[in-house]
Amino acid sequence: MTLTKNKIIESVIEMLGKHPFISTFMVCLILTPFCYGSNFNISGEAIFILAIIFATVSLLFCYKKYKENYFNKLRSILLAICLLGLNISFFTIFGRSEYKGVILALMVGAGIFAVGMYTKNASGLSNSVKEKINSFYIMSFGFFMKFFYVLSTSVYSRQNDVHSFGGEDGHAAYMEYLLFNKHLPNFDVREVYQFYHPPLHHTICAAWIDFLENCCGVDHNWARESLQMLTLFYSMACLILVYKILKHFKLSGPALYVPLAIFAVHPSFLILAGSINNDILSIVFIFATILCTLKWYQNPTMKNILKIALAIGLGMMTKLSVGLIAPATAFVFLVVLIKNRKNFVKLIKQFLAFGAVCCPLGLWWGIRNFIKFKVPFNYIPKLELDSFQYIGNIPYFERLTDFSSKQFSSVFEQWIYYDTYSEYNPTIAFLKNSIFGESINETYFEKGVFIPQLFFVIATFLVIMSFVIMIVYLFKKNQGIKWEIKVFLMIVYGTFMGNYYIFCNTFPFTCTQNFRYIAPNLLIGILPIGLIIKDAMSKNNEKKKALNVASITVTGLSVAFCALTVFTYIFVFLSIYETI
Repeated sequence: MTLTKNKIIESVIEMLGKHPFISTFMVCLILTPFCYGSNFNISGEAIFILAIIFATVSLLFCYKKYKENYFNKLRSILLAICLLGLNISFFTIFGRSEYKGVILALMVGAGIFAVGMYTKNASGLSNSVKEKINSFYIMSFGFFMKFFYVLSTSVYSRQNDVHSFGGEDGHAAYMEYLLFNKHLPNFDVREVYQFYHPPLHHTICAAWIDFLENCCGVDHNWARESLQMLTLFYSMACLILVYKILKHFKLSGPALYVPLAIFAVHPSFLILAGSINNDILSIVFIFATILCTLKWYQNPTMKNILKIALAIGLGMMTKLSVGLIAPATAFVFLVVLIKNRKNFVKLIKQFLAFGAVCCPLGLWWGIRNFIKFKVPFNYIPKLELDSFQYIGNIPYFERLTDFSSKQFSSVFEQWIYYDTYSEYNPTIAFLKNSIFGESINETYFEKGVFIPQLFFVIATFLVIMSFVIMIVYLFKKNQGIKWEIKVFLMIVYGTFMGNYYIFCNTFPFTCTQNFRYIAPNLLIGILPIGLIIKDAMSKNNEKKKALNVASITVTGLSVAFCALTVFTYIFVFLSIYETI
């Protein structure tokens, strides 16, 4: 029995390991008709289908126990009747409840828990399989949190530049333009707000709406709301890529679990899971570029470099800022070329192939708009100077260096329409924004306002400690990471941070100070946490005491961060029911 169970577990883990993106997409696709991305779109028909599924599983369970002689015939029938009665009662309550989203999310969570209980008692599994199972639990909990967030968040809540479907501008209008017209904008894209973006994400969204609405007969509004199931998948794809990158650095055990858990529940990627603009897909391609570059450095083949080309090219077809990853990738190309001078011709061929794929994909949109409408390649729409968001009246150096106490009187990002002030220090702004976004504030926490305050303090300490560890490991020798890979990661980190601060200077508005512009750096922030835990666990380290203190401290902060994320966002999840 145990051997059969182990084989099932190992085969499932192997399948998930080989096809994690397909498996995750299928889960999102299967869940879509049950909710269409919203608590309010859970229909009676969906609940009835779930009831049939659960009744069938209950009957199969009773039959299985009867065939195994665990129960006799009478007890099996009685058990089946009891389970069916409970099934009918539960789904009757489900159908009448105002908390359908909570119940559905908890059902998904219960499914994850059931899988956990099934694998927990298996014996004889290899350490590798056990580690994959533990990682699966962490990532599954991340999925649960993101799914819960999506169910409790409308496509009009906590969005950036989406505006409204049926409107005249914003990301929503861009999607509908492509949906209704079936062609790219045939006018100067500067004329309509947000139409300047490359069209990959918006085209995928238009195709998703078209399929659901015109092929499946889904309600007009439900099809648009269900776009969050697509962005939920993108957020999970980021988590899968981060797991693969952490494994690339040979992190295992707690050294893997702690940084993975931080990323799995990090508030910025919960919010991005429900954000239907092009940010989250662009981050997917940035992480894919980092992973593919690491793989190519390890094994510089034509196949691997073309993966990098596709990641950058498709990323720039999603959002031009993905091109910020190019300098770091170019550095790795140069290092490999110098170190492998004997294969000069072979590598040049690879670089030419890279350019032949990446450049057309990444640049065609900008070239098209420049040729047809003289749109500058670096065009970004500017807000008016009389906007309530304008903070350019404060000198930039003063904004950078002002850490006065008034800015910490509230841990939430401040906007002038809150009758306070407009957040103006980019560093403080991204710390606040990274855990609460732009719209979450005191109104969500009337019964637990101390939680976000504690959360901000813990998160800030964790960021500072992670940054210090990152700097230490940049100069530390002999921990298994070559100097060129360190420089590669630092160029990624420095490019995004530098661009963020330049952007905040060039466009002095409160909305510019959003963490989403530097969200890819979260990966580089959690990596040192895993490295120091790994070193502390090593038996051959001379400075064991200092490492243990640092490792225990950062682990404690990480656990507290994850726990406080859950507590904080429970208030956010449940906030929609207060208005029902």
